[in-house]
Amino acid sequence: MSRGGATSSDKPGSGGGAAVPIAVTWDERQRLPVAFAWRRRRYRVERVLETWIVETGWWKDGGRVSSSHWRVRAGGRVFDLRYDRIAKAWALERALN
Repeated sequence: MSRGGATSSDKPGSGGGAAVPIAVTWDERQRLPVAFAWRRRRYRVERVLETWIVETGWWKDGGRVSSSHWRVRAGGRVFDLRYDRIAKAWALERALN
């Protein structure tokens, strides 16, 4: 059993570590995710622990990345959620602990 990190069964993208598309409920007034669904379960975001933005490749054709990230506590666990601002799509990057 692993401590302090994601175990292989907790990694959303098995094998290559790819993120998994998820449905997110967004609070427009607070500008925060308030819930998401993963593995047929709905998680209510209890707390946003950290946020960051990734902007890269804006000078290249087709190589641009523009995403917003939220580390949240939900269901007693910690998750990294990502919103791809170009594709306008949510994904679960990883489930920690």
